[in-house]
Parts: sequence; structure tokens; C-alpha cells
Amino acid sequence: MDSENPLVGKIEECFSDQISSLALKEAFEFILNEPNDDFKFLSFSIHIPTVDTLAVLEQNGKTDNFQYFWEKPTDNFSIAAAGAVHRIKTTGEQRFRNASDEGKELLKSVYHLSEVKHPLASVHLLGGFSFFEHNISKEWREFGAGSFTLPEWLLVRKDDLTILTITKKIDRKASVSTNIEAFMICLSKLERICDAGTYDTQVDASFNSSITIPERESEEYNQWVNAVENATDLIKADRFKKIVLARQLKVELHRPASATRILNQLRNQYPDCYTFMVSQDGDSAFLGSTPERLASFNDRQIQTEGLAGSISRGKTASEDAALEHRLLHSQKDLNEHAFVLDAIEEHLQKYSDVFEHPVNPGIKKLSNVQHLYTPVHATIKKGVSRTEVLSKLHPTPAVGGYPRDAAMPFINKLEHFDRGWYAAPVGWINAHGNGEFVVAIRSGLLTNNEVRFYAGCGIVENSDPHKEWEETNLKFIPMLTALEYARK
Repeated sequence: MDSENPLVGKIEECFSDQISSLALKEAFEFILNEPNDDFKFLSFSIHIPTVDTLAVLEQNGKTDNFQYFWEKPTDNFSIAAAGAVHRIKTTGEQRFRNASDEGKELLKSVYHLSEVKHPLASVHLLGGFSFFEHNISKEWREFGAGSFTLPEWLLVRKDDLTILTITKKIDRKASVSTNIEAFMICLSKLERICDAGTYDTQVDASFNSSITIPERESEEYNQWVNAVENATDLIKADRFKKIVLARQLKVELHRPASATRILNQLRNQYPDCYTFMVSQDGDSAFLGSTPERLASFNDRQIQTEGLAGSISRGKTASEDAALEHRLLHSQKDLNEHAFVLDAIEEHLQKYSDVFEHPVNPGIKKLSNVQHLYTPVHATIKKGVSRTEVLSKLHPTPAVGGYPRDAAMPFINKLEHFDRGWYAAPVGWINAHGNGEFVVAIRSGLLTNNEVRFYAGCGIVENSDPHKEWEETNLKFIPMLTALEYARK
């Protein structure tokens, strides 16, 4: 290819010395001349000046069907991505294993260029799973029971480092210059990525919504009381020890709401939580801000946690301390928390060379609620896949029940909606094996004409339906507040 080709010059201008035009040209020549077609995608990673990943998604993701966001502000870590180069979809009993197998094959088919020596300078797969093995309702159809997307462009920010990764499918019937041009088209969509001064700051028109939280004595309340009473009867009959029941709250929208405005409020209001969004088709978005990490992976090291048992925050320091003391000495909440830790140990210890956690739980304080919290560290054995670990951890007793196999079949019988991806594993994993998944609680499914928010609580033998109703109302507050902010 002629070195004077304007595309080459453009690449030089964008990449500086990180990836030379020659390296990209040679990569394509190598791939296109290979007798087999092992490599189906070409990807490159470069370092760019620090940007706000959510702002970039807001500016550049609107026209892309697939959009993804992930941020935990206290960790100084965020991801934004858009465009679907390839998607893995799985369902049924083997969905975790199939996702792992297909993901490994997909990552093998990517030829990756990078001069950035960092584990996050890598191809990432973004997505998650549904709570149950199958989704049955039309609103969750696009999400499926398991879905991971290889994005066209990906921004990862960790502290002061920001990495841009672009991935395109290789056209083996086209020339080197035509393949390079495909990259340039993607780059042209991100031309304002480093210049916030050129951002479109026009605020979307405000929208109206109908927010009505069902009161006691409503049909939904009566259904809830009936479900909790049935659950406690089953516990007394020794069918299981705990079950988690959830509610769905529908909010009608008279005009579409901005997902990025909701996300911005959530990340600012809950910096200790994981704020996330997955939009598969651009028409709906699953988003939320969860305090609960399911598992993070770094080489063979796994960090997970028990998070169960909750109480409100106090209006004064004294009241807050008194509530914390009450939670730490609540036998009901301590029992609920112990179920979670026992399940984590049961499902994870046999896959681990090391398994350890503090003897007694501590407290994790959020802006509107505080939880019993126990961090867990494990070192997985060689040959154990990260997705296999996820399949053993999900669902935790904090969102499913205990014993899991005994409680799970009753959730659908006692609830009146499809959970979809609510309370399920959502996250990311990259080609280096690093990744993180959360339990997608404090969440909602946003469409053009409505939002469906979800909140649940653990039911044990002495659970009071009225108190559990109020606890779910408390857990709706983060998402309702963010939606109210987005209306302004």
C-alpha cells in the first residue's frame, strides 16, 4: 500500500507512535495472506487523554444498537462501549458453560495490536445472564438468557489511564486499504472523543411520567402479603430456610427518558456502587446501581462478598449508629447473612485452593440504606473457568434462597412477573482473563414508554409481610430518585 495513502496519514495522526500505520498494514497483510481463517477480527488499543466515559457514550452511542456502561467511582474505574461486532447468545442449563466455550473461541479469533502494556488494553466481552435459564416475556426477549457482545469501540478508564480499543470484522475479500478504511469510519464517529469543547450540550426535552407507588390494601399489596405468608408457611414446613421475593414497579412514561441522564445521577449519588447499563438493540436498556459484587477476577484471584441484611440510615449520627448497632445484633438479619456466606463457601470452596473471610460481618453504608457485609477472597484451582465459578455463585441466597435448589422453583410460583436480568450476573471479562460481575439489583428496564423497577427482600420464618413491603419501598428509592432527576 502506498505510504502516501491519505488513510495511512490519518492513522498516523490518530495513533501517533502507539500503533504505526506500518504495523496495521502488516497485520492485515499477514491475516489476508494466511491460508486458514483463524483470525476473523482485528483489534487495536491505544492510550488517549483522560475523558469522561459516560460523556463519550452520550455523544457517540445514540446511533448504535448496542450500548454498554459500567462505573464504580470509588474505584476510579469505568467502561463505555457501543456497536456490536459479534454477539454470543446462550440459553438453557448449560448457558454459562456455552458462553465460556464460545467466548474463548471468539477471543482466539481476534488479532490484537497494542503498544500499551496494561491488562485492560485488551478485547473485552460485555454482557450477562438472566436470573433463570430462560426468559419468557417479550420485554426481555432481546436480552436472552445469556448474552455477551464484542463491541466496535470500547473505552476503559482506570485512574488517570484511558484506553481506546476498536475492533472490526476482517473482510477477507477486500483489500488492505479497504479494511483500514473500515477502521477509519469507526474513528470518524469518535472524532470528538478527546475534545469536550465540541460536545453537543443540548439537554433532551424533559418528559412526564406517572409514578404511583402502590399503597397498602392495593391489589399488589394483597398479592405481596399472600406471597410472603405462603413463603413463611413453606419455611415452617421445612421446604427451605429462606426465599427471596421481589416486586416489580411500573412507571409510565409519556416521553422517552434519557438513560445517560439516569446513569449520571446514579453514579454521583452512589459512588460506592456499580452503576451499569446494557442496551442490546437501542430500544430498551437495563440499568441500575448495585452495591453487590458477585465476583471479580484477577488471574486466579477471586473477590466476592456476602451482602444480606439491611436497615435504613439515620437522620443524625446518633440515630445512624443506633440503627447500625441494631442491625449487627438482629438475629433475623444475622441468620439471613449466614445463609449467604454458607452458600458461597459451599459452592466456591471446592473450586479453590484458598478460601477466607472475616469471622463476623461488618457494615456497608450507602446513602439510603446499610447492609451486613462480609468480603470473601479465594484462589481458584488451575483449570477452573471463571464462568464456571459464576454459575456456582449465582444465584446467591441474597437474591434466590437457601438451600438454593429447594427455594428456586417457588420464586416463579410466588411472584407475578418475569425477573429477566434483574438480580442476575452482569459484567465484563477480557482476553487476559480479568473481569468483574455484579448482582444486578437496584435496577430497572427502560423502554420508550415505561420503566420497570425491581426490588426484593429475603423471607425467613419470622418475616413480617408489612415490614418486608416497606423494605422493598426503601429499595425502590435510588432508581425512582434517578428517574425524577432525569425528568428535570
